[in-house]
Amino acid sequence: MALPEWFVGSTEEAAFLRLVLDHVSDCLVAVDTTGTIVLINEPYCRLLGGEADDFVGRHITDVVGPQTKLHLVARGVGTHIGYPLEVRGHKLVTKQVPVQRDGEIIGAVGLALFSDYDALKKTYSRISKDQLALPRASRHWLSKFNVHDVIGEGELMDAYRATLGLVAEYDLPVLISGETGVGKELAAHAIHGLSGRAAEPFVWVNCASIPSELIEAELFGYEGGAFTGARDRGKPGKFELASGGVLFLDEIGDMPISLQGSLLRVIQTSEIVRVGGTIPITIDVRVVCATNRPLADLVAAGRFREDLFHRLNVLPVSVPALRDRADIAFLAENMLQRIAARLSKPAARLTKDDYRVLRDHPWPGNVRELENALTRLVVTGRLQPTASITSPTPVTSNPSASLKQRTRSLAATEIRGALEQAQGNKRRAATLLGISRAHLYRMMKACDIG
Repeated sequence: MALPEWFVGSTEEAAFLRLVLDHVSDCLVAVDTTGTIVLINEPYCRLLGGEADDFVGRHITDVVGPQTKLHLVARGVGTHIGYPLEVRGHKLVTKQVPVQRDGEIIGAVGLALFSDYDALKKTYSRISKDQLALPRASRHWLSKFNVHDVIGEGELMDAYRATLGLVAEYDLPVLISGETGVGKELAAHAIHGLSGRAAEPFVWVNCASIPSELIEAELFGYEGGAFTGARDRGKPGKFELASGGVLFLDEIGDMPISLQGSLLRVIQTSEIVRVGGTIPITIDVRVVCATNRPLADLVAAGRFREDLFHRLNVLPVSVPALRDRADIAFLAENMLQRIAARLSKPAARLTKDDYRVLRDHPWPGNVRELENALTRLVVTGRLQPTASITSPTPVTSNPSASLKQRTRSLAATEIRGALEQAQGNKRRAATLLGISRAHLYRMMKACDIG
């Protein structure tokens, strides 16, 4: 087990510490500030089913899974003691703390306090209720990703990451635009992680997935008894939960126009009033929005308030479409490694035909579609973009039909094929098509598919 330079001093110290850590019965792993594993002991290797060399140098989320917080702790985003973690079917109770040198965080260490829940239950049974009556720590919504998760190379991606860094410096509203599946939420996470609010909550709301009659209560909260079914004690909304941090409003173009005026006032005054409430509540929240629909067009159509558009569009960020990127092969190779690790499968190798598919396929679902295709490659051994697995019925060419009609007919065929393969499950059908469920519903409505 190799030890990082910052962990020990002399060669003798390193050898002794290596021996000690390998004899610790519980799992231990250490990462640097990028989340890369620099140390892992023998018990953890046994649990993962490999040797230290199989894991050192890889990102912690690739090895343990996305549920770990160790890469965030390594960047100074909190400390987690008693954090439950499931690794390869084993339930652990962990302690994840930063490692500091001269007051500067240089990494983080994760240690299993209990290797399984049975050990925890035995310890729990020995502690009196009075001893267990500890104050509950507040649970923040924490960002799961950072700018290191924005994978890509070349001038376009370098410029894109530079834009994210620039935008993160200023505590102003951000409007992220881009096609479905390009990674707009990842951009929001990256901005949050690079900003001065990185240690504070990252709270998200998908404006398209919440019924219009409930979205006001979801955003602003409600007082007890405000409406039928409301909790007696009331409930804080997403703005209150995000206080001090970031509120990410995804698919902002789908927000009901009747609520847009209230959102505008909140941004202008930094105050909210709960549904059924009478007292303004001061909030400190940075608003980051995302849309795959041109808001300027919605303004022109009278479906989005112009004053709100200008208030949100202070710092615009455009996420590149996959077809405009020159690094698709590089991205695919990196994603393959993570997907294989997540599925506990050997990493697949791309063939010449695979590289040709990567180059020639238009990738309308962008990075999400690419990830789905690569997942199928790991599972089935074949790289199959969305269009090739839906087995659509050939569309008879009709020269007299308009381009719009032919495009709609092809889209309807693709949607029906995906729904059939997913046995009517719209969430799975959207995944197969590489689009969001809300986008699928809009396409079904446009194609008159019930």
